Amino acid sequence: MLYQILVHTPLWVWAVLAFLVYRGWSARFDRETAIVKVALVPLLMLGLSGHGLYELAHADALALSVALTVALASGIVSWAAAGKAGTVAYPERGRVFLRGSWFPLVMMVGVFAVKYTMGVLKAMHSPYMEGASVIIAVSVLYGLFIGISAGRMLRILHLYRQAQLTVAELSA
Repeated sequence: MLYQILVHTPLWVWAVLAFLVYRGWSARFDRETAIVKVALVPLLMLGLSGHGLYELAHADALALSVALTVALASGIVSWAAAGKAGTVAYPERGRVFLRGSWFPLVMMVGVFAVKYTMGVLKAMHSPYMEGASVIIAVSVLYGLFIGISAGRMLRILHLYRQAQLTVAELSA
């Protein structure tokens, strides 16, 4: 059965997994990166999580409200944590210095694993997909993924924008 699941998984899914593992693996080192790249993976995580949440609970008000509440709470925590993470913005170069962490790898693989698992269950017409406890639990996970991704990305963009304003004031 596992063999059948793996064989029937489209190749593009494995390409997405390879990209996420590559990006997560490279995020474990301190690095300076373009501001555009800072938003790339979080936007991908937001898209995957949002799509998964929509597929799972688009008509379930309770699941959506749970996901939204968890997203808001985890977004606030992520915002605060990203501010303490040693992020330094260099707007004159269009770059940001980020401390290395294993967390992005865990986060990306987590989003992938949940989305993949839910896709397999849906394809198998599993009765688990209809259980209220599964829908709420997965909504909590998607809410966490959305909040953490959005909070971190928005905080880094905010720090970058503050640095831009400071550079502009010094230049004036």
